[in-house]
Amino acid sequence: MRSPSAGACTSRNGEEYAPGWSNRIGLRREDAALVEELRLGVPAAVEALFDRYHAKVYSLAMTILKNESDAEEVVQDVFLAVVRKADLFRGNSALYSWIYRICVNTCLMRLRKGKRVESVPIDDFLPVFTKEGVHAKPVQDWSREVERRLLDKELGQMISRFSLHLPEKYRTVFALCDVQGLSYEETAEVLDLTIAAVKSRLHRARLFLRERLGHYLTDGKMV
Repeated sequence: MRSPSAGACTSRNGEEYAPGWSNRIGLRREDAALVEELRLGVPAAVEALFDRYHAKVYSLAMTILKNESDAEEVVQDVFLAVVRKADLFRGNSALYSWIYRICVNTCLMRLRKGKRVESVPIDDFLPVFTKEGVHAKPVQDWSREVERRLLDKELGQMISRFSLHLPEKYRTVFALCDVQGLSYEETAEVLDLTIAAVKSRLHRARLFLRERLGHYLTDGKMV
């Protein structure tokens, strides 16, 4: 029995193939093998792709769309696109980054088509400062209340509801960073942004949510 060739990947049927384009820095060996199998039309590859990424794609779609049926349809569209476009993936980024990018774009297209919920001008909820650099109006201090109710399911539901009113560019960054747990670098790669832009958008999204939650926690108003 011959030993595996140096640098070769092995498919599910035990055959070796040269990694070629898939031998890139940052692309995991198992992902490279999976994409190669998709390109070769290996039947089990589609099931493996679904098992590996379904939960993450559905969670991201739900975070952006807040609608189960829409999220389920997006998941189907995303995996269909991944299978059809496997030949176009060059391994310049992590596989999940490519899949997430397809998911985000698909969700945004659906939002723009449906326009179920109107976004709120985010600047209206950001802190206002005087020329001296102090807050022009009192900032809601609800840190103790948040600590007390941190594990309260209601609080998570409110954050979810308020995030739906974030403009698209802020909602997607919030979904990837604070909900999916991606790093600034990973989020920048998915959205094709600079790390500075990701940090700025996330900061503004958090300020918006803080202001909305502040009103809710102090007087129960869904401002």
